[in-house]
Amino acid sequence: MDIVRQIDVFDSLTELLVDEIPLSSFDLDVFKRRFNVTTDDPLMYGSYEISTATVDLFPFVNFDFHKFSYFLGCYQA
Repeated sequence: MDIVRQIDVFDSLTELLVDEIPLSSFDLDVFKRRFNVTTDDPLMYGSYEISTATVDLFPFVNFDFHKFSYFLGCYQA
């Protein structure tokens, strides 16, 4: 099974999932540091909210925090 990492985009008003942006690269150590991951999730399988403090990790995304909420997601394919 493969691990797929993506950005899950939710509408701020309805809280519905409106988009999934796949990540082509993922440096686990960098992301663990930047998202302050605790020791109980060493492989970052949980969902982590993307904020203005972490948008630089995703230069290919045009974030609109007024309309959407963004989360770093993970699932097995």
